[in-house]
This record gives sequence, structure tokens and C-alpha cells, in this order.
Amino acid sequence: MKKIVYLLCIFVAINNSPLLANSSIQDPATVLITGSNRGIGLALAEHYAKEGWKVIATCRKPNQAVRLKNIADKHPLVMIEEIDVTDMQTINKVAYKYKDSSIDVLINNAGISGGLTNQVFGNLDYSIFKRVIDVNTFGPTRMAEAFLNHIAVSQQKKIINITSTQGSITRTRGGQYFYKTSKAALNMITRNLSQDLKSERIIVGLISPGWVITDIVEGFEDPRMLKPEESAYLVAKVIDSYTLDQSGYFFDETGTVAPW
Repeated sequence: MKKIVYLLCIFVAINNSPLLANSSIQDPATVLITGSNRGIGLALAEHYAKEGWKVIATCRKPNQAVRLKNIADKHPLVMIEEIDVTDMQTINKVAYKYKDSSIDVLINNAGISGGLTNQVFGNLDYSIFKRVIDVNTFGPTRMAEAFLNHIAVSQQKKIINITSTQGSITRTRGGQYFYKTSKAALNMITRNLSQDLKSERIIVGLISPGWVITDIVEGFEDPRMLKPEESAYLVAKVIDSYTLDQSGYFFDETGTVAPW
């Protein structure tokens, strides 16, 4: 009996040891970001890398993503993968590669504007219209389907779609048919998805990153515009604060509910 008590005391002492406590540190959270080679996506990749996250940074042409490679060189938990959100084969390849990994946050950031001159009513280029919809609307939907299982087994369980207040029907002022339509459609898909996945406790969110200095707004200059790193910081804060009760909400970069 004394021997059993002695062994129990040793077991308790070991389990309360600081050394054992330190060895049980949880693995870092994982975020997957599309369109990580420039603009907001690049800034988000760097932000999460600095915060100690495991970052799966994706883009269409990794061999040309010099700035992203520089971030990966400084942060060993950053992995660069090739994904074209219009190409299911590239999406499935990465999904399979990480089939045994959980992904806490999927940020569907990849997007294109379609150019201003192509979106003038009376002279609409429908081939570009299709391309914008394919990237901005179908792209996030493909990603959500392909990585759903990875997200479902994670701790945070978040799918975040980067949208725009340009996709707000109540705010529209006309013009930019391709871009606005693609974002309005993405908003509806996100809202539907939030309802369908709520029973699985998966949070599906919409965030407008603000008026940011990126290639999408090339030619515009305004002192109110945000730098990509400023937007990324604000967007990450909103992502972190998202709760299941807010799934399907449309927030701007300050965490304020945006109009549909």
C-alpha cells in the first residue's frame, strides 16, 4: 500500500512539473491566405507571421513572389503554396497536401477589379466580367468547399471573405458593374454559408478592408487611404473578435456593421 501511495506521489509531482508544463505548449494557430503576393494579402501574411502563426501563403505564381519569399525567409512558419482560385486542380492539390492539418482561419483575399474602362455600360467587356466573377465570387466558394474539413477540425473554425462596401446595394452610386456585382454576390454566398455551417460551429465572416492603396485602386490618391499594413492590422483585429453569434455579419475594417 505504501508503495502505491509513493508511486502516486511521484506521478502527481511529475505532472505538476514546470518542465512538463512547458513541453505541452500548444501548436501555433494556422491561417491560409489567398492572394498573398501583394497588397492586403501580403500584409496579412506578414502580420500573422510576426504574431507567431503558421501561415500558408498562397498565390498564382510563387516563383515571382519576391516580397513574400522575403517574409518566408524571416519566418520559418510561413509556407508558400501555388493556388489559382479559378483552378480547382491547384486548390485540391494544396488541400490534399495539408489533409492531416487543421486550418483555424481561411482568408479568401484574392480579388481583381476588372479595370475601370471595361465596365462602362454600353461598352461592357463580358469576357472580363466572367473573369471577375470567377475570381471574386467563385474563388472563395471553391476554397471554402475544398478546405472545409481542415477548418472544421480546428480550434477557431473561421472562414473570412474579404469583400468591399462597393458590393453594398444600399450604397451603390452606379458604375463598376463587374467588381460591385462580384462582391454583392460574394456577400450573399457568405450569408448563406454562415447559415449552413452554423450547426458545425464554423464562423463565416465578411470584412471590407477599407480604402486601401493597392493595385485595384491604381491611379487614385487620397490622404484617407490606408496602407496595406494598416488595413491588415485592422482586419486581423476584426477576425480575432468574430464570434459564432456574428457569423454572416458584414463588418468594415473598424469592426462596424456595414450596410447590405
